[in-house]
Amino acid sequence: MRRRLIGFLLFICLILFLLYSGYQLYYLDKAFFFCPIEYKQDTIIIRHDSYGSGDFLAERNGARKHNGIDLQADIGTAVYAVRGAKVIGARFHKGLGNYVELLHPQGYVSIYGHLSKVEVKENQLVRQGQKIGEVGKTGNAGYRGIIPHLHFELRRNALPLDPMKFLK
Repeated sequence: MRRRLIGFLLFICLILFLLYSGYQLYYLDKAFFFCPIEYKQDTIIIRHDSYGSGDFLAERNGARKHNGIDLQADIGTAVYAVRGAKVIGARFHKGLGNYVELLHPQGYVSIYGHLSKVEVKENQLVRQGQKIGEVGKTGNAGYRGIIPHLHFELRRNALPLDPMKFLK
């Protein structure tokens, strides 16, 4: 009888392990970081207009630096999670407009700003490549002369990183 009980418990443990492994595989990243916008020509387009450059560390008013990149795209273009993550922010900010903030493994955080539509909620888990929103002109991107774009930031341990060095 005791041997049967141990066998049954081992079987239950095996089933739980397989279920957990399948869950982990579902969220497994296929590449280190995907580009959050799918471009037809495989070339990332950085916004440059009368309001300035969308490059990383471009100068801003008040001696500030641009902590991300502005990926030029049409309004309504799908925005995807660059890596599997937990949504830690999905709300409105005066400058970023509608934005999503994702917490990734190893201390990475990605921020997606000026969205016209947010398709995730805080505390939700997202997969790499999952649609999280759409490009818009919310926040300070709403000025007439600013080209529609996705403001994209990548940070590690709260320090801004150049996203162009990570995107594939």
